[in-house]
Amino acid sequence: MSSPRYQGVDATRGLAMVLMTSTHALRALHPDRSPEFGQWLMRVEPIIPTLFFLVAGWSLARSRYRAKDAPGWAWRHARRAIGLWLFSIVLFFSYSGPQWPEILTSTGVLQCLAVSILVGLCLNDAWKSAAGAIVSGAAFVWMDAHQIRIDGINNGSFPLFPFLPIFLAAQAIERPMRQRSWLQPAIATAGGALVLLLSAKLGFRNLWGDWGMTNTFQEFVRTPGSGFNGLALAKDLIAGVPSETYQVSFWSTLPRLVPVVVALSGLAALFLCAVADRFPERLRPLSLLGRHSLPYYCGHLILLGILNQTIPASFRGLAWTWLVATLGAIGLGVAWSLWRESRGART
Repeated sequence: MSSPRYQGVDATRGLAMVLMTSTHALRALHPDRSPEFGQWLMRVEPIIPTLFFLVAGWSLARSRYRAKDAPGWAWRHARRAIGLWLFSIVLFFSYSGPQWPEILTSTGVLQCLAVSILVGLCLNDAWKSAAGAIVSGAAFVWMDAHQIRIDGINNGSFPLFPFLPIFLAAQAIERPMRQRSWLQPAIATAGGALVLLLSAKLGFRNLWGDWGMTNTFQEFVRTPGSGFNGLALAKDLIAGVPSETYQVSFWSTLPRLVPVVVALSGLAALFLCAVADRFPERLRPLSLLGRHSLPYYCGHLILLGILNQTIPASFRGLAWTWLVATLGAIGLGVAWSLWRESRGART
């Protein structure tokens, strides 16, 4: 069993999994009329990966602090990151096929996390991580100001910007927070003040919209019968079936929104850690989901894919079907995590 503090961190990761499942269910089942709660979830979607990358950066730094064998620790995490990257390529190929060069540059959140971990291992020091966060953050702002888009950097599915600067900033802040007890409440106060200050902005009051979000685009290829089956697309291309290009859009966080989502995510993490300190057992389901987040991530994608293909369109389009699917996926995930814990498994 993890400590209360780690239960709070796991619970934060679990919260990201719950919100992610909700938005993925909305996309997979695409109700004819999305309820207001569903629309709200889609609008706060930028907070979800921010939560995850904040926790990932902090956790990597804390893991390094606790490690006794530094070279072995670095090599072990590097292997895991490379494995994540390769797995992200497999996932991307399964539903998008051999898109080039996107299959190497922008395969999704797992690739972004893998690259962030590898960079974090290279900058394995609080000061170096802080410098990396500042440099990469400045590059993000400069590229946005000059309308420069590069696949995998700030274009496509989960590019490195802004998540790499967020990851490195979280890695940099772990040691000062551990060594200075006053820093955590100071950060919480500053985050709350920032949210209140920015709430005066019209775009913020309307849950950002165009004020903090934009779309980026990539060109993919498809054949008439391939659909979202990457293997079918690969077979068609090998067989010489005529293909066409089409444009795929991905939402992207603008620099002005980053302080908002970081502040909100940080406040959520600090709140869950505080609850875990006082009432650790009350967060156990959420903590278990976060502790086993990678298997859960894969499982929920498989489940939603099956539901998308098997539920009749008339039933799938109802306003509440996505919510039932979300609750079902989360319930199965918690039950599976409890079973894994009972067998002493750790992920």
